[in-house]
Amino acid sequence: LVSPVYANPSEYNNYSLLLAAIFYTIQLYGDFSGLTDMARSVSYFLGFEIPENFHAPFFSSSVREFWKRWHVTLSSWLQDYIYFPLGGSRLGEFRTYINLILTMTIGGFWHGADYTFIAWGFYLGIILSIERLYYKYTGEE
Repeated sequence: LVSPVYANPSEYNNYSLLLAAIFYTIQLYGDFSGLTDMARSVSYFLGFEIPENFHAPFFSSSVREFWKRWHVTLSSWLQDYIYFPLGGSRLGEFRTYINLILTMTIGGFWHGADYTFIAWGFYLGIILSIERLYYKYTGEE
């Protein structure tokens, strides 16, 4: 259902494009989650256990929570080996936002050394920074 729309987006209306984006997201989740479930099953059969990688990300109430639930092992790796060594949130508010943006941009690069992946990571870093700023000033969360 998704491939024809992405192959010729100019032939579809905005509603169809939106539905294709939603269905692609569901397809992507199914592919990654299914792959993780199969890998966990095979490894368990071989005698060891690997962590679950998705924790119902589409039920998240924020972008930050979504990334804590989506691709948990990659998110943990980015946090431990990129975000924390950059200083995390210990070096001031502005530096926290820079660290978020850099971490997500590097995460985009990890997905592929193409400008679209890098831009996608940068965009997500900006979104996470705006969300963090919003929660700071509204006191919500």
